[in-house]
Amino acid sequence: MQITFKFQREGTRAKPVYSEYEMDVDPETSVFDALVGVRETQDGSLAFRGNCSVGFCGDCTLSVNGAQKATCLETVGKTQKDGVIAVQPIRYAPVEKDVMHDVRKFLWDKVNVFARGVVPNGHGPVADEELRPVRKAMRCTTCGLCDEGCTVIDVNLNFHGPAALTKLYRFAFDPRDGVTAERLREGSEVNGIWDCVHCWEATEHCPFGLEPTHLIMETRDRAVAHGVKSGYGNKSAQRHYDSFEQSVEKSGWLDERAVALASYGGLVRGGIRMLPAGLRALRKGKASLKPHHKRPGAREIRKIFERYHRSTEALRKEKQA
Repeated sequence: MQITFKFQREGTRAKPVYSEYEMDVDPETSVFDALVGVRETQDGSLAFRGNCSVGFCGDCTLSVNGAQKATCLETVGKTQKDGVIAVQPIRYAPVEKDVMHDVRKFLWDKVNVFARGVVPNGHGPVADEELRPVRKAMRCTTCGLCDEGCTVIDVNLNFHGPAALTKLYRFAFDPRDGVTAERLREGSEVNGIWDCVHCWEATEHCPFGLEPTHLIMETRDRAVAHGVKSGYGNKSAQRHYDSFEQSVEKSGWLDERAVALASYGGLVRGGIRMLPAGLRALRKGKASLKPHHKRPGAREIRKIFERYHRSTEALRKEKQA
């Protein structure tokens, strides 16, 4: 199969400058191996990342014909479009040369925030069932495809991202670890688990089916179970969580205005911060000054919360005993 490979050498993602190379390639050849062939036979100056060539290291992630791929897992035959394979750097990652990105700045600096090893808690032998979710997270190759698809990183490059938060999950769910609550507190700081907007793009982009968005949601649940609703310097997450719960318990449904004000510091402080957005919402008919009313069935919903409070209090006393 005759393929024209187009490498971005200069320019921007929107306005790339390409160098083109033609090569006869077997359709079942991986895109990565084909790129290596181009570099070895036509232009040794081409720069791109790659290592294991079997989907283990996660190093060879690139944008190929506009789609983000682990190139060693994609064949030329399935990837080419009209005999052309265009290669660009992945988004968000600083480019060092051609399509080779700085993986440290893109991923490892974030991942290493949560990469501290297991701190033994004296736990005895661990059943395979207990380690099954941990092993799932350990299959992450840190290819960065989940971060590539993350809609939060679109607007906030400081967000730790699903790859790093998958690493947090790996340790937070290990039954042998003795600092779980501390890990969860660190993960609850700004740019951590509570900043994920659960758009599910990370899960859609993962080539190994690890479901990183689900892992982030499970980490949130584990944090709450450990009494952790925010980081040391991120109290807005706990205010948001508590006000959300109180709103539904009180009226049977969500009072979005009250939750927004509480999340940003209360009526005065939150009101000042939310005033511009609130005025815009009022002008567009997306907000109202009418009092928030109880919905039908609010009493039954309140009874559910009462049972929940009784059960959690009983569990707390049992743990103290």
